[in-house]
Amino acid sequence: MKKQTESLVIAKAMREWEKIYLSEIRAFSPHTLRAYHEAITLYIIFLNDVKSTDCENLSGDSFSIVNIQEWMLWLKNERGCSNSTCNQRLTCLKNFLKFLSKKDIRFVQIEMEAKEVKQMRYIRPAQVEITQESIKTLFNVIDLKNKIGKRDFTLFYLIYSIGARIDEVLSLKMSDIYLNEPNDRNYIAVLGKRSKRRSPPILKDVVKVLKGYIEMFHGKNPNLGDLLFFIHYDGRKKKLTQEAVNKRLKIYAQKANSINPQVPDNLHCHQLRHARASHWLEQHLNIVAIQRLMGHSDINTTMRYIFVSTEQKNQALATLEDDVIKATGKKWKNIRKKKDLLEYLGLKE
Repeated sequence: MKKQTESLVIAKAMREWEKIYLSEIRAFSPHTLRAYHEAITLYIIFLNDVKSTDCENLSGDSFSIVNIQEWMLWLKNERGCSNSTCNQRLTCLKNFLKFLSKKDIRFVQIEMEAKEVKQMRYIRPAQVEITQESIKTLFNVIDLKNKIGKRDFTLFYLIYSIGARIDEVLSLKMSDIYLNEPNDRNYIAVLGKRSKRRSPPILKDVVKVLKGYIEMFHGKNPNLGDLLFFIHYDGRKKKLTQEAVNKRLKIYAQKANSINPQVPDNLHCHQLRHARASHWLEQHLNIVAIQRLMGHSDINTTMRYIFVSTEQKNQALATLEDDVIKATGKKWKNIRKKKDLLEYLGLKE
């Protein structure tokens, strides 16, 4: 049997990687799938436009260390990508090469060499503190006198109240909402990353908001197969896009910022999730419970979400100061009694 050319193997592997491996086997979310697709598409555009690579000369050498490093600089200088974005796309490309090496032994060396490509230096920006007062201001500026305002309020309030990812909420169907459970143990069935399910409870005020929204947008007998949040397009109910939702949130954030400068004027939905985790901590919820509510498999991920507020820092310092003063007071009291030089100088316990 004639051995397939490297170009043909790469083409077949790329289709299988994107259409089957990522979407069905790994079950990545639409947002993650889009990120992988964009990364590999940009690499192929680079090969075509910069390296004059076509269907005939595509090979393992096309993924050399030199090409990948040049691609990273091309992303930054020509496409205007940040170092963080360049690093994310490098990770996607490495993932494909790992898959490719398992499909054909000829690409093992290419994959091993690609591992040596270093990420660009990236300093994680300081997390912005979003106080509970800021959240109140944000929700107060949303106009509830019109349908779009009521939809936006319900959407953002739900994201914040259960600490959900934006795509988790946008993917909810009516069949995932449980609002009439015994003893008010209402909850939502959320499908998270890696197809992991969790069922965060929803409180009475959230239930009230949801019921009002559902009656307005779905009627008294909703179709359980319909999306909870949707937009009408071509006579059908379509899923809202993350970009559109974040754009709406920024409009409200800018209005809220004019009232309370502590509200970030470029707020996006994922910051609502971060804020919820921090506010749960302020409300004395333990970190393990927060981890479960957020749907994190690793508690270290939850720790990165937590922002220790200025008020919490001040309280901690005040407590420490009180303890130091009390201890110091006792020592000085003893010194006056004993007149011991070592103790006087703080060298004796």
